[in-house]
Parts: sequence; C-alpha cells; structure tokens
Amino acid sequence: MRELLDRIVDHRDLKGLDHRQLDSLAEEIREMIVETVRTNGGHLASSLGAVELNIALLRAFDPSKDRIVFDVGHQAYAYKILTGRKDQFHSLRKWGGVSGFPDPKESPFDHFNAGHSSKSLSAALGLAKARDLLGRRHYVVAVIGDGSLINGLALEALNHAHELNTPALFILNDNQMSINRRVGGLASHLAALSVNPMYRQFKKLLKYFCRKVPDGRKLESFLEKAKQTVKGLLLPPNMFEDLGISYWGPFDGHNIQEMEKIFNMAK
Repeated sequence: MRELLDRIVDHRDLKGLDHRQLDSLAEEIREMIVETVRTNGGHLASSLGAVELNIALLRAFDPSKDRIVFDVGHQAYAYKILTGRKDQFHSLRKWGGVSGFPDPKESPFDHFNAGHSSKSLSAALGLAKARDLLGRRHYVVAVIGDGSLINGLALEALNHAHELNTPALFILNDNQMSINRRVGGLASHLAALSVNPMYRQFKKLLKYFCRKVPDGRKLESFLEKAKQTVKGLLLPPNMFEDLGISYWGPFDGHNIQEMEKIFNMAK
C-alpha cells in the first residue's frame, strides 16, 4: 500500500500536499517505477532521477492548459503516473498498455510525440509561436537532458530561440556528465542572486528610473554592459546567455520546494 500515491488521481491532487508529503510521495513513485520496470523493462535511471522535477512541474504548471514537452521521454514516467495513468502504469511498454514515451494519442496531457533525441526545444518553440499567433495565453516548457543538448537539432533551436522572441521555458536536467557546471562560492551566489525577488525588483526599478532621466536608455545600456563585463571576468562563459537566452541556475533537481519556486518566478 502506498499511502500518498493511492490518494492521487491526477496532477490536481498535488496541490493538497505539503512539501514533506511531496518528498514522501516521490519515494512512493520511485517504488512503483522500480517494480514496473523490473517486470516490463524500460528506462529506469533517468526516470528515477526526474521524479521531483516532474512533481514540481505539475505543481507550477497546468498540463491541461500549458504545454510540457519532454525530450526523448525517458524522464516522463512520473509525469505519466501523476497525470491520470497511475492505475494503468503496470502495463508500461506492453501491447495496448501505457507507452514508454509521451504520446498525445494516449493522453491529452502529452503534448508531443517524443522518442527521437533533441527535438524538444524546436517543438516547444513551435508550440510557443503557434500560441502567440493564435492569441492564446499559456506557458510552454521543454525538459531536456544534457546528453540531448549536444545534438545539432537542439543547438539549432537554441540559436533560433532569441530570434523568435517568444516566451518559452527550457529546463536542462544536467547529470554533470556532459556539461561542466559552474563551481565555487561566488558562482553559486550569483546564480542564486539572479533569481532573488528583491534583485529582480531592483532591476525593474532601475530600468524605470533610467528611462525617466535624459539619455536614460544610454545609461541603462551602459549599466547592462558593465554588469555583463563583471560577470565575464568572474565567471566562466555561459553559452545560453551568449545566445541571448536568460539563464538561471544551477538548482537542486531533487528539491521540490526550490524548483516549484523557481518555475513560478520564471513565468
């Protein structure tokens, strides 16, 4: 018996749990995934490592309105369990059962047919641009692993994202195998500072006052260049910011409360 998981019908039930209960729920979901994959086969490690990420995503976003796109789909088992497929999860990868990958034919909460590596970012940008053209208001999120990010298809999407100028959230689930992470106390401090609410409010106020004074835009541009120069001297190069993409992180991918907070701030 799984006390918390048995109470979950779909993602909406997550709102009724506190963060201690959510941590316990994550362990129960892992138990279900291990039991099922032991019998049916599947992608175990990647799904076990993304349980808290999926919980935080489904707390911050509404898959009935928002578009969540997984790259490949190996990280989506917990997502399937929490979006109405818990009772069918024992049929994972069986004929007529739950697919091993996200599939829109299987669930309205699966927004893109995954399977091939590295296409999530392009798909998310397409969904975001379609949203804009249709005048709709919802969020678009892509979840990609660091192994998939090095593929040319993903890099093309990153290169194109700045030109499209359409809001979309890319979540890089980095297992530190393919991409060197930032290290050191100063790097960690600046990463946290970049999403601090007071820091963000200060930036807004500074921009507001700069535009109220003569040649304020020149002052604003000068301050932005000064900030980037200081960051460039103190921190290793950041490929995302070099491409014009706002980068926040790194963050603990097993801390539900922190991720939920960051996702809500990124909206």
